[in-house]
Amino acid sequence: MALKPNGHLHLHDRSPDTPASYYYGEGDVHPPVPEEIEERLLKVGSVGEAAARVVESIAQEAAERKQMMGGVDHMWIMLSDTTDFNPACTSVFTLRDHVSVEMMAEQLTRQAEKFPRYRQRLDSTGHLLHGAAFVDDPEFNVFSHIKVRRLPEPAGKTELDALVGEVIAEPWDLSRPIWDTVIVENYHDEDGAVCAIIARGHHTLADGQGFVISQLYMTSYYDDLKDMMDGAATKLRKAKRGQLLPSEYNPSLRPFDRLASNDLAAPLVRLLLTVVFWLSFVFSSLISVFWSTYQALRMVFLVFFTFWRIEMVVDEQPEGRTPHREFSTSRVFSLQDVKLCQQAFSGPRPGFAVAGVPRDQRKNARAKKGHVTLNDVVCSVMVDVLGKEIASKPEPSSIWGKVTRSLNKVLPSPIPFFVPISIRAPGDWSMRNLSTGANVYLNPAPILTDDISIREIHTHIHKCRYELSLFKHGLWPKFCFHVLQLSGQAPVLSPLSWFPKSKEDVLVVRLMRRWVIRPLADACLQSFSAILTNIPGPSKKPITMAGVEVTKWEALPPQGGTGTMGIGIISYAGGLSIAVSADMVPSSEGVTRRICENFERRFELYVTRAKEVLDHQD
Repeated sequence: MALKPNGHLHLHDRSPDTPASYYYGEGDVHPPVPEEIEERLLKVGSVGEAAARVVESIAQEAAERKQMMGGVDHMWIMLSDTTDFNPACTSVFTLRDHVSVEMMAEQLTRQAEKFPRYRQRLDSTGHLLHGAAFVDDPEFNVFSHIKVRRLPEPAGKTELDALVGEVIAEPWDLSRPIWDTVIVENYHDEDGAVCAIIARGHHTLADGQGFVISQLYMTSYYDDLKDMMDGAATKLRKAKRGQLLPSEYNPSLRPFDRLASNDLAAPLVRLLLTVVFWLSFVFSSLISVFWSTYQALRMVFLVFFTFWRIEMVVDEQPEGRTPHREFSTSRVFSLQDVKLCQQAFSGPRPGFAVAGVPRDQRKNARAKKGHVTLNDVVCSVMVDVLGKEIASKPEPSSIWGKVTRSLNKVLPSPIPFFVPISIRAPGDWSMRNLSTGANVYLNPAPILTDDISIREIHTHIHKCRYELSLFKHGLWPKFCFHVLQLSGQAPVLSPLSWFPKSKEDVLVVRLMRRWVIRPLADACLQSFSAILTNIPGPSKKPITMAGVEVTKWEALPPQGGTGTMGIGIISYAGGLSIAVSADMVPSSEGVTRRICENFERRFELYVTRAKEVLDHQD
């Protein structure tokens, strides 16, 4: 080795046996030795092996993403992380005989086999680019989800309502399957019930309909429910292919049924029915787009016009939202009474639906135009009840409360309800959130006393019917549902995931949560007075659970933001009842009980007026 005048080495002069350390200091970068390169190449393998590993990684990622929950499922977790929202779906069964823990465990085990999410826990929450999923809980034990409680004497409805309120308010442990069942051993009431079951599930498990389906799976109604859901799916599939009888599309086509069984004419009839079905579908979709756009623009205007001045049914909570909840239910009304109201108030004037129809032939009488549904009647009564409760509240104590009440006296102030919209396909048994929703703005009747006339009730019901019929064309909420679903694969697409509670120690995260994300989320959750949902149950006869007859069944959606209410309307065994939950605020304590009692009185008034209309037709 020689040294040039410029200081560079003549490397070609060095001995091949001289170690590299002779030429490089400790801090210099060493060239890789041949042994290291060979080892690395062996680890990487051939090009084919490397490609196989890449394909395997992609397949694994695809399989994981297939198991990820949808964005709407994940939304409930993010809302709970950002606000004080408690996404609890609740149902209450009262039974004619006692049910043991072992009997209940057997039913719940069967339920978990049919709906795996009941034995799974959440995994991979809190990531931005990788969605959460349900995974099997290796420590799952059905008995750890069953609690046994005894009520204080006299152990009746009042005590059960108080316990349900406690169960609704309980915080969630997301490290275990997110559901609980409470057996109330000593409950009894005048209907002959001696036991009660309270079931609570996190909204991430499923939407209200999915939760109710999973609950009914444990009852004797399962076979009827399966036939009904599968039958609806089969009928829709046949309708798309023109395989139904003409009369099944429309009763007026009954004369053409014989052609559908004719070997020569049947193919032509099937083709014609298929074309008519899809043309009708396209036409109705175009109409729905128009009315849905009108409804969406109108709703957006009303949201911005009212969300900042909504007066909730419960009193103000200046110190923050209470963690406690109260609950109550109404007595059961006959569905025949609802039908009386439908017949009396359907059509352009009272009694139009049954005009000229003898009393003994009115069973299926209905108006061809302006038909009033069960929801129209119940919502008309409910908005009257809430309007009266709000009007009876004392003067607000806060300055902002006084300002909003003054403004509400001069500005239009409809009561907003958030109403879920199911997009679940017929025959879909999956435990997922397949619902969207929108605000519906209803005004109470001008007269909230017993002096309201028949004509005023008719007008009021049809105004509510108009608002609800617009809501039924809600294509944009369905579109928003599918957009929101994308955030399940990448939570970063939802602003709720940007500043998680787990990173509040970072100043920027803490400030953004307090001054931006939380206020916006609260504004959305407080843009309505109540979440209102109608849950059709087994309407014809009582059902059994674990072989014991269910005397009464209630189901309840979660509440929204501070001061909002959850209201469930459910039909069961030929009757109709409501269940209500609300924040337990000392100054308005007992509000759920008052609403249920006032609903009973107001509904009875509507039925009385309906009977007057029908008697007049005789």
